[in-house]
Amino acid sequence: MVPVTSHTRSGRASGRSSRRTRLLALGAAGLAVALTATACGTGSPTPQAPVVVSAAPTTSDPDGTTTGSPTGTPTSSPTSSGTATPDASATTGSTPSPTHAAASPTPTPSGTPTSKAADDAKDGTTGNATDSGDDKPKNDKPKSTEHTELRSGDHGARVKELQQRLVSLGYWLPSVDGAFGPSTLQAVWAVQKAAGLQRDGLVGKNTQKAIDRGVRPTARSHHGHVIEVDLGKQLVLIVDDGHVSTILNASSGSGKPFTSKNGHQYIAHTPTGTYRMGRQYDGMYTSNLGLGTMWRPKFFNGGIALHGLGFDVPPYPASHGCVRISNPAMDWVWSTGKAPQGTTVTVYA
Repeated sequence: MVPVTSHTRSGRASGRSSRRTRLLALGAAGLAVALTATACGTGSPTPQAPVVVSAAPTTSDPDGTTTGSPTGTPTSSPTSSGTATPDASATTGSTPSPTHAAASPTPTPSGTPTSKAADDAKDGTTGNATDSGDDKPKNDKPKSTEHTELRSGDHGARVKELQQRLVSLGYWLPSVDGAFGPSTLQAVWAVQKAAGLQRDGLVGKNTQKAIDRGVRPTARSHHGHVIEVDLGKQLVLIVDDGHVSTILNASSGSGKPFTSKNGHQYIAHTPTGTYRMGRQYDGMYTSNLGLGTMWRPKFFNGGIALHGLGFDVPPYPASHGCVRISNPAMDWVWSTGKAPQGTTVTVYA
């Protein structure tokens, strides 16, 4: 048995103190690592940015984007992490997809059995129909509201006939539903432009006559798949071998001067010529020059693109130089592959 001396007790105490010091140090280091991990690697994951495909840059365009050769072969430019790098003239904004809010179900009235409520729902009656003395089924279907001159907000059989006729002539609509909404207004403006009529969005006598006659714009190209931009009529035409298959309301450069946020002045101009679709961005694209946003743009002449802008597509030139169409129409262009990279784009007055 080793005798315990004051030196032995001191050594053991020193050892325990040293171990406590090391444990505290390790704990502090672990806490630091944990805090670092929380800041950099946890929390809500950042959605991956949409793919940006860029053409080979050559010169700077007035809107600040890099100008590629109109007929150059586009190349992809993702970063090492897999997240695409947007064009230097713009920052990546949010990439919302249009959504429709689901309607909240009507709660079952208190004291009314669920089966009774279900039976009432089938025939359109309510649980109080008998109490009111009216035992006839109630029809909640909205009544037709159609002006003599069809216009925005109308719905009914005549609107549905109008939509069917417009679609048969090639004027783009997402659906034939009998409701004169913003997409139907875009199509009515398009046919009024094609017929050279007043662009008031009302289906009056002259507009109806033009529709009945089957007025359609004529293509300039004769071969291949071409996107034509008619600046005079403010229309975008999808053309295959000289046949116009789809007609879209559009709005191009206003011709007015504007000032970017960096103080430079430009003219809102859409140049004529023949180009090819180059880089594209599948999402909301925001300009660093303070020129607003573009929905799913497809660039064909430097910083000039075909893009969506909600329904802010009036029947006259209003853009900074790009070619606007509605968001639903732009979604259709993407989903149907109507404007892939390399597609010929012809812009004429």
